[in-house]
Amino acid sequence: MADTKNTTDGVVFPERERLSHEEVNQLIENRNYFELKSLLAETLAADIVEIIDPLDLSQQVILFRLLGKETAAEVFSLLDHDAQEELLANFGKERVKAIIEEMDPDDLTELFDELPDKVVLQLIRLLPPAERTMVNRLMGYPEDSAGRLMTPEFVKLRQHLTADEAIAKIRNIGIDKETIYYSYVTDDKSMLNGIVSLKDLLLAPPEMKIEEIMTTNTVYAYTHDDQEEVANLLAKYDLTALPVVDHDRRLVGIVTIDDVVDVITEEATEDMHKMAGMEAPEDPYFSTGFFTLGRKRALWLVVLLVLSYLSSVILKHYSDVLQILVPLAFFIPMLTGTCGNTGMQSATLIIRGLATGEVELRDFIRIILREILMGLFLGIILGLFSFVRARFVDVNPFIGIAVGVAVFISVLVANITGAILPLILKKLRIDPAVSAGPFITTIIDVTTLILYFEIARVIFDLR
Repeated sequence: MADTKNTTDGVVFPERERLSHEEVNQLIENRNYFELKSLLAETLAADIVEIIDPLDLSQQVILFRLLGKETAAEVFSLLDHDAQEELLANFGKERVKAIIEEMDPDDLTELFDELPDKVVLQLIRLLPPAERTMVNRLMGYPEDSAGRLMTPEFVKLRQHLTADEAIAKIRNIGIDKETIYYSYVTDDKSMLNGIVSLKDLLLAPPEMKIEEIMTTNTVYAYTHDDQEEVANLLAKYDLTALPVVDHDRRLVGIVTIDDVVDVITEEATEDMHKMAGMEAPEDPYFSTGFFTLGRKRALWLVVLLVLSYLSSVILKHYSDVLQILVPLAFFIPMLTGTCGNTGMQSATLIIRGLATGEVELRDFIRIILREILMGLFLGIILGLFSFVRARFVDVNPFIGIAVGVAVFISVLVANITGAILPLILKKLRIDPAVSAGPFITTIIDVTTLILYFEIARVIFDLR
């Protein structure tokens, strides 16, 4: 045993080696359930999830029976959706009821989104009437909206209460709330008037009124706001929870930072897939069917294959130039690769800026001017380098001039294209991430080849 301590929810446990799934498997085989239950009680929910994953289904069911209701609900909410569905099918009715009753409403809503309608109807019937109404209301909001993401479990206070009275109320009702670090001050019509932190309540004089302590300049989201906008608000104002109001500005829920972390992960994963030129799978890699994954990849690859055919058309169109100046062909891969990379860099910067709110559509002119200057700067450097490289390959100085000038102009165009395309897609309400990766590279390849051969024609006076 080590001397250091491990804490969870205010409980301190002696530090021990992390429980492994091999150890759990052995304890289950030996039917040593008492020791296993004791060890699980000292293990964090996130670690239990890692232990459960390699176990077979029957062992997972046994392990869940040894967990307390609250821990079981927390562990269950952290599992992927396929594992949740399998476990629900193998749990008894009472066990299912105990778990879903302990789950937070927002986690329950997320679970119901992934399950078949028939299963959802069966599970909803197991909930108490109040929770059933709450979940139905959350599921009525649009998918990926603040309303679907929020939890209605928050501390609500009135401004006429004193600090002592507010603390007493939090002590009575806080056990069932998502967070107690912030309380939300409302009037008789549930209109949001302000926010007060637990720290301010504890440090304030006992008889001081809430209206004297609370912050009235509050940041909030509307129920129909996109979840990505909610994540940006939490990040921008460095909040741990964000109040959500309806169209009448009545407070209906809060979105906490743990939910937003999930959103950021999902959005980043989706953008990565789009930037790689494929449709994002809904399930984890090993949980996605082979042909499902193949279909999602093949669709975009076919589109990109058709687009890349334009390069062949252009090469055929300028075959007369290549027949006269064969050395021009040596530099095509370098030219298209350099310009593609330049456009990708520019697009990535703008897409990232749009996602974080650092860049907005109203900055269009500033962005274009900045990227023109950047394109000129990069074009001069890369153009000179390409000219020198071409001189080592071919003795004809005009080949080097053609390559250098083509790189200069093409890099400038690629840089501007990479900046403009995400802005145009954003204006059209299309995810800008689509413009990155193979898509923008293919467009820039086509543009670069046209510029290259037209510049060569002008320099060598070919008609």
